Amino acid sequence: MKKTFTVEIEKMVYGGRGMGRVNGKVVFVPFTAPGEKVQVEVVRERKDYIEAVLKNIERNSPLRVKPFCDLFGKCGGCQYQHLPYPEQLKLKEETLQDTLHRLIREGTFEVLTIIPSPHDRRYRIRAQLKVGMSAGRAVLGFYAWRTHRVVEVQECPLLHPLVNGILEGLRNWLGERSKVPIKGVEIQVSPDEGKGVVSLRIEASCHPKMLEEIGQRISGVKGMIVKGKQKISWGEWTLFYDWPELLGKKRLHIQTSGESFFQVNPYQNWNLMRKVVEWAGLTGQERVLDLFCGSGNLTLPLAQRAWKVWGIDQDPQAIEHAAENARKNNLPNCQFIAASAEEGIKLVLREIDSVDVVVLDPPRSGARGTLDLLASLRPPKILYVSCEQPTLARDLTRLIALGYNVKRIQPLDMFPQTYHIEVIGELTRGGM
Repeated sequence: MKKTFTVEIEKMVYGGRGMGRVNGKVVFVPFTAPGEKVQVEVVRERKDYIEAVLKNIERNSPLRVKPFCDLFGKCGGCQYQHLPYPEQLKLKEETLQDTLHRLIREGTFEVLTIIPSPHDRRYRIRAQLKVGMSAGRAVLGFYAWRTHRVVEVQECPLLHPLVNGILEGLRNWLGERSKVPIKGVEIQVSPDEGKGVVSLRIEASCHPKMLEEIGQRISGVKGMIVKGKQKISWGEWTLFYDWPELLGKKRLHIQTSGESFFQVNPYQNWNLMRKVVEWAGLTGQERVLDLFCGSGNLTLPLAQRAWKVWGIDQDPQAIEHAAENARKNNLPNCQFIAASAEEGIKLVLREIDSVDVVVLDPPRSGARGTLDLLASLRPPKILYVSCEQPTLARDLTRLIALGYNVKRIQPLDMFPQTYHIEVIGELTRGGM
């Protein structure tokens, strides 16, 4: 195969890449659009496919628009800025349909219309940034597409203004130093508080004075922590959020640690909670199990409608905050367990032999090792929340083998401008 060649892009596939064919072999090219004729350069060739990079567009797609960020195509954070937002939604829905129907061989199910994000920019309240070197100075930014080269970011259009403000302060602090021990930075903010926390990954030793200096200098920072050979902190590390009323129930007030998982898009997270509660169909008599519950993102609104809810997560800090959230919101029917999903299910099985609904929101790797044990609880309904389509398809296939039917799939655009989405799958036990 020539190092460079021309190919026509037929469609978009999972991963945010355009797909074409040349000499009978599939070609994947990022930052392209359906209908385009593009000149590409081969970066990796396998027996069945080629991975290439875009060199030149010979014929533009009528869908293509000008990206709103100058770093698009250089920074690896976004894949779809060159497409209008309604077209992004259409492509994500089509890609999900293709992925699930190709990987799930049994049964029939409905993929519903994707729920758009209330905001397609300035929605991210959490960001993980890298520190690299450029022209002898430290820079803060994101990795370039599929590399470990750091692209410096002055301001990211997807980040909430509070995150961008803290990013600017950190960038200025780094710019004053020729050598810094920091390798990575994570920022999380609460729009309700108007403040955020910062986590630093440092491989060398760090003096607490450095944290205090950064924290006091940068507006909006309420707490900092170092992760690495040592763990030190400064300030307050808990963030507080107010949720809107959900389907007639009172507002929930929650807290979480800046170290624990939290959805990056709070505005779309409300739609996720609403849909999970709606599909759970609770009447006040049900026993519900929430696996990978974090600080109670789904557990608490479910507890407002269930007889009892068990929340399980292996992050002890998240469980501590979840229990405090239940107490503050007057939800005594919550029981939280700090354990792996498998260990937690076994503990629940000591109390009861079945539950009515199971909700699970596992990490990208999925819940493969949990599913057989989960099925032993014989829940009539399972709601599986996922942000990784291939592992979702794999796990749904296993649940089908365990006697469940996939009823319907609801995609939500939790991550506008990227190829990622959030998905809820509803399953019912065979014959129901």
